[in-house]
Amino acid sequence: MSSSAAYNMYVFRSSRRDVPGPRLTAELAADVQAIAAPSSPGQSALRRLVLRALIRAGELESLLADAARPEPASLLARVADDLAALLVSGASPASTPSALRVAPESIAALDVPATVSTSPPEGFSFYALHPLDYARLADRLASSQAPVRVVGVRSIGTTLSAVTAAALRRRGIRADRITVRPSGHPYDRRVELGPQELRWVADGLAEGAQFWIVDEGPGFSGSSFLSTADALVAAGAPHARVVLLGSRTPDPDALVASDAARRWRSFRSERAQDGALPQVDAGEFIGGGAWRRHTYDDDEARWPPSWTTMERLKYISRDGSRLLKFEGMGRYGAECFDRAHGLSHAGFGPAPRDEGEGFFSYPRLPGRPLQAGDLSAAVLERLADYCAFRASAFQVPSPAVDELIAMSRNNFSTETGGELPDHVRPEIVRPAIVDGKMDPHEWLRSPSGELFKVDASGHGDDHFLPGPADIAWDLAGAMIEWRMDAAARSAFLERYRRRSGDRPEPRLPAYLAAYSLFRLGYAAMAAAALQDPGEARRLLAARDRYRAALLEDLSRTSAS
Repeated sequence: MSSSAAYNMYVFRSSRRDVPGPRLTAELAADVQAIAAPSSPGQSALRRLVLRALIRAGELESLLADAARPEPASLLARVADDLAALLVSGASPASTPSALRVAPESIAALDVPATVSTSPPEGFSFYALHPLDYARLADRLASSQAPVRVVGVRSIGTTLSAVTAAALRRRGIRADRITVRPSGHPYDRRVELGPQELRWVADGLAEGAQFWIVDEGPGFSGSSFLSTADALVAAGAPHARVVLLGSRTPDPDALVASDAARRWRSFRSERAQDGALPQVDAGEFIGGGAWRRHTYDDDEARWPPSWTTMERLKYISRDGSRLLKFEGMGRYGAECFDRAHGLSHAGFGPAPRDEGEGFFSYPRLPGRPLQAGDLSAAVLERLADYCAFRASAFQVPSPAVDELIAMSRNNFSTETGGELPDHVRPEIVRPAIVDGKMDPHEWLRSPSGELFKVDASGHGDDHFLPGPADIAWDLAGAMIEWRMDAAARSAFLERYRRRSGDRPEPRLPAYLAAYSLFRLGYAAMAAAALQDPGEARRLLAARDRYRAALLEDLSRTSAS
């Protein structure tokens, strides 16, 4: 498979879900009330609270701007600006009330839709992007007192634009900001500036301002950045006064947007330096696949494949007793923590501890990771009990299944050139936040023989498919990753049925195919994206294994 074909695989999801709009404003109002209270918490707790409120304010500002509700969006922009100024300044509890211009009652009373469609800001939730990374970048770039016009690319760029502008103002530089929403195909975005935005650009040109575009990324295409920059140029901004501020330095020749290399190189681009660290002593970095050296020593032949650049940040504490992992800031991180705590309470995982800034820590458990050859009756029972627990404990309203169907059809066609059989159509009967990572190496056997699931709180609701889905996704994942034969599958499902009261057999053929199609697409895209030949070989071997499992399960289903 060529690299271009690999990038046509469908592995990422939209992450959007419907939530009550008034609930979001009430949560933000409560946070602002707590920040402004005379008995506000100490410095460390206050910083966490301001960070959470800022992310919520940026999320709401984006939602209301997208919904064409300019007045409440403008009020929330003031809230976000104030919270960004507090975060950037590191204000003490005594100074917070006077820094907040909008009363909590005004936030709670905002006219917002009864239901809004929202998704977690990916950088803050999954990739340890900290808002202050952009404050440090602004400090580094502000070499003169020339005014700056900051353009945030919604959604996460809204919060980042507030922080960037706040950092500039703290240095005495005049800074205004707006946000824009690129639209269209992910690889060919477009930005249309309305009359008000065009006047804003013209005013910036008249005062000699630079135009800074802020967003995370760029992603595979670069089209969100490029479409925003092109819109500014079309409005009269010279290329030399447009700067792209992102969270990574791309290879312009690898961007897949139309004429991306030439367009990207026509602008100055700068990268925010990573600054996210847990608030405890972080020792050795074990992200990016480095954890495998501790688990398997230097025997790379036993290493599980990994899309190393997509791994969460991970460290071993300096005293060696705990593992620290970035699990997410804001509302998303809070939900992950609740799941981790639930798993620990039920005896399936280690107890989490919130270390701040989106990091959790877990006790470093003794033991060894399992492999498919360790499958036994006891392991089958533990796997089934775990799936039954998740189906009950992490229930969610039934999510849409359209993305899973689209992924299955697209990846099958890309991989085989054919059409997926009509019966491969996943259904949602027992919706839950699935685990999504049922691989044997994700299970640890303690010296006393207990089996613990690690890395179990975030992957079921992250940037990748499936997101919240039928528990049959985890059942299928366990069957495929543990390479269960017919007898093992039967015993596994019988135990799950007795524990859950669910009869998943009619749903499983579609989920076995969908799981294999997702995993082979993931492995193919990861291999194409990485520059490490050894890692690419491991990933391509995994892709071949998932392809074989797919064809075997489809053949079995057709025969039955």
